[in-house]
Amino acid sequence: MTRDETKKIIRIICDSYPNYKPSNLSEVVDVWQMMLSDYQYDHIALALKTYILTDDSGFAPSIGQLVTKLQHLTEIKGMSDMEAWGIARKAISNGGHITKSEFDSLPELVRKSIGSISQLRSWAMDENFNEAVAMSQFLKCYRYEKERQRELNKLPESIKNLISNTSEKLIDTKSNDAK
Repeated sequence: MTRDETKKIIRIICDSYPNYKPSNLSEVVDVWQMMLSDYQYDHIALALKTYILTDDSGFAPSIGQLVTKLQHLTEIKGMSDMEAWGIARKAISNGGHITKSEFDSLPELVRKSIGSISQLRSWAMDENFNEAVAMSQFLKCYRYEKERQRELNKLPESIKNLISNTSEKLIDTKSNDAK
């Protein structure tokens, strides 16, 4: 978003919420522009419109509330927890024979929730396998990963790339330290 587009957003907020009177409008525009510069004006305007039409608190939105509203508007509903467990359970039943490519072909959140191919094999080979315990562990991880993904999706691409690059560097450093 440009500075002029940010001004439009702030103007709409001021017009829609008469009690919202920032002491220094220029500073408010600067902060909002800095925080929302990676977003498209049309998307933030839609989030603001939705916020205004659905909010009954009477309080102007924060930057985070608009980004969350935008995420809810654009979020593709994923699989349910039990659908994810069904996929994981099927992989566990094949776990002793599963190949890396089969593991890698699982949906990303299912893979992350299982943890690793060795965990999958461990569950599959355990003669005392307790499905209720494994399901509980999996679902706890799955819900965490789903929420983590939801939070990451709120971030602009530039920050996601920074996080990804930092994570890759940490993994490389740990790999080199292990050698």
